Amino acid sequence: MLDHLRQRIAETIAHTRAVTLSTFGPADLQASTLPCEADDVRLFVLVPRASDQLFNLESNAIVVAAADHWELRGHARVLPPAERPVSLALVMSPEARWSEVVEIWPERVQIFPEMDGSLPETIDVN
Repeated sequence: MLDHLRQRIAETIAHTRAVTLSTFGPADLQASTLPCEADDVRLFVLVPRASDQLFNLESNAIVVAAADHWELRGHARVLPPAERPVSLALVMSPEARWSEVVEIWPERVQIFPEMDGSLPETIDVN
């Protein structure tokens, strides 16, 4: 990916603290608003262990994460504790005790304009 496009994605998702995560699989379509944190272009989401979202991720890693002004489609995986970035503040939150950290690598990011009538910007990562 070109550096300026990578930087555009990183800047867009950097300050987001919650997303609506959508998954599809054996538990059908699931969508939940969950806490998150970005690191460069990767997005980390806290998913409760009792959530059907995790059940879906076992069979289908493709997810959509949406915030107010952007939407990210990518591949997700549940991170084992040993692979969680040490700088990740998300794992220090109270809900982390009963949640798993899901890492999402983007495939496509759509950035929606803020009320100026222009078209969305689409960045394909692959």
